[in-house]
Amino acid sequence: MTILGIDSHFIGPFSPMEMPRLIEPNARFFLYNTLQKCHDNRVQIYTMVLNIGIFLLFVLIVGATLYYCYKKKLTPYEQQQKLLRDQQYVLSKIRYYQSENMNRNTSEITNLPMAKFEHF
Repeated sequence: MTILGIDSHFIGPFSPMEMPRLIEPNARFFLYNTLQKCHDNRVQIYTMVLNIGIFLLFVLIVGATLYYCYKKKLTPYEQQQKLLRDQQYVLSKIRYYQSENMNRNTSEITNLPMAKFEHF
């Protein structure tokens, strides 16, 4: 006959409820509470480290974003130069399309010369 996976002839004269205990109940209670406190402290420390790590990562990302935006911002001189380049680009496109229009005196649909109408 087996009791709790142990043959009954190894148990001896004790029943399963009266198994000999190698540790006193008070010592067991003390060790259990001590280990429980250690576990709670460890979980609390891990949680604190995780929260601090996430906060530092958040600060790092926000700081890097703000630094990038600050460095990307143009100085007043660079803004003026960019405005001039944009104006020159627009004017060159206007001149290009005006010269194309002057060179082209034909209709785009039929390739016939355009008729000039004068108002009297």
